Amino acid sequence: MNYALILENSRKAKSARQVYEYLRNNNKHDLLPPLHIEPYNIRDGVKVAQQDKHRVLNLRLHDEHLSPYFKTDMNLFILLMLNDQVDMQVYREDHGWMFVFENLQSLPKPFGSQGFDMR
Repeated sequence: MNYALILENSRKAKSARQVYEYLRNNNKHDLLPPLHIEPYNIRDGVKVAQQDKHRVLNLRLHDEHLSPYFKTDMNLFILLMLNDQVDMQVYREDHGWMFVFENLQSLPKPFGSQGFDMR
């Protein structure tokens, strides 16, 4: 489980809040139970449906990777590899919005005829 926390002072805070509110208002299921991800207590979680994953991806979280108002346990490479195959949840945190990602791959998939680039 990996996370990305956008704090209220971030330039992406308004967009994150809009995505969270949209997902929460259009959620047909109950809210997810509160979680504790060190050192954050998060609540009011919403599972992101497949058709709404583009909303989270369009936030372009990798643009914020050096911001002091963005906290994550992922490096830039992993942020760039986010796609719609990843399980996503959005939670409210006391000072922002937390995006939780599951089933992330930590390394790129091998490519080319022998599993790597021959250039």
